[in-house]
Amino acid sequence: MTRTAVLGAGLAGLAAATELVRAGHDVTVFEARDRVGGRVWSETFSAAGELHVIERGAEFVLGGYATLREYCREHGLELVDTGMSYYVRTPADRPDVSTHAMATLGQRAARAVAAGSGPRSVADVLDVIDVEGDTREALESRIEMSTAVLVDQVTAEGTLDHVASFDPQPSWRIGGGNQHLPDAMASVLGDAIRLNSKVEAALQHGDKVVVTAGGEDEYFDYAVVALPFGILIDPTSLRIDIPGWKREAMSRVVQGNAAKLHLALDEVPQTSALMSVSGRFWTWTANGPGGTVAPVLNCFGGEIGHLLRLGIDRGAREWEGEVRDLRADLAIGPARAVLTNWPFDPLARGAYTAHAPGFSVADAEALASAHGRLYFAGEYIDAEFTGLMEGALRSGHSAAAALIAAESKVAA
Repeated sequence: MTRTAVLGAGLAGLAAATELVRAGHDVTVFEARDRVGGRVWSETFSAAGELHVIERGAEFVLGGYATLREYCREHGLELVDTGMSYYVRTPADRPDVSTHAMATLGQRAARAVAAGSGPRSVADVLDVIDVEGDTREALESRIEMSTAVLVDQVTAEGTLDHVASFDPQPSWRIGGGNQHLPDAMASVLGDAIRLNSKVEAALQHGDKVVVTAGGEDEYFDYAVVALPFGILIDPTSLRIDIPGWKREAMSRVVQGNAAKLHLALDEVPQTSALMSVSGRFWTWTANGPGGTVAPVLNCFGGEIGHLLRLGIDRGAREWEGEVRDLRADLAIGPARAVLTNWPFDPLARGAYTAHAPGFSVADAEALASAHGRLYFAGEYIDAEFTGLMEGALRSGHSAAAALIAAESKVAA
């Protein structure tokens, strides 16, 4: 039986492990945390006298998430409509700027990208169409929150098409918490998953892959590397056999940084989605599993410079103060906010990724390609759903399929 190691029990690693087990592989999943899910992380939170589920990591299920929906059906999980739209956020601190004006500017910029030539950043395109003022700043804020990087670091291609729609399309979460999906996948894998097992090295020797964890070497026929991008690019985190051609493609991937804040409300609010243009964060209230709005204020901030200005390296106090000022319309309770700080998480080293100007189809192919007996999966790999839960699942599924196909050719 083929022995395959899967490094990481986030959605990408769990998807790869699931498909490999189905194909008859003897799979071992190494996970450094004491839980599965990685940057999918649900917890309970007390508000208005009851416990509610908050998503400390990946949250929204959007249109086109076919792979996630299929895994949810397989495990009997239902999606809950949030009652608000991920795509539409009112710029609360720019009252003269409407979401329609932001959308119009975004569409104009997207047309300029389609008509232009050569790789350009979002900032370059906005300069070309010669626009300034509050509407530009609001659009830039929306993009920097979504991509978790600065507008001069992210490619205009694809990015502007995504944020320029502003259509009030629905968004969902997994009922009872997104954590239910990785937990359900892990329950099927059972003893194949080793928690609290941090990988220190993954190196190829002849026809084997040597995985080192806890100072012990173990030999496998193949390995799927499903670790966060922030870990892979940090030479102090892991010794791994990544060739130059793959690292070249990785150089055009940008590590995004994001943090989340949750505050308890004393009263049940209406659904809402308001953003702070200056602070580069947005806030929302949404339906829970029963279709009633949960008394929880959710906050998300993107881009490391703005996050540091919100003081996330010093705790929640400064950001919480700004949120309370921004959302004076809500009955925010006295309890201190819960901060989730992905840039400073040692097992993630960031939130999710974006593509830099110049990122190409060849780069996408290089990211997805195997190197010898090492296969790769992660949200940074899927070209269409980069940075998203759907992208993570698709990449794991694809890595497993490629490995199984290669093994079949060798056996033949």
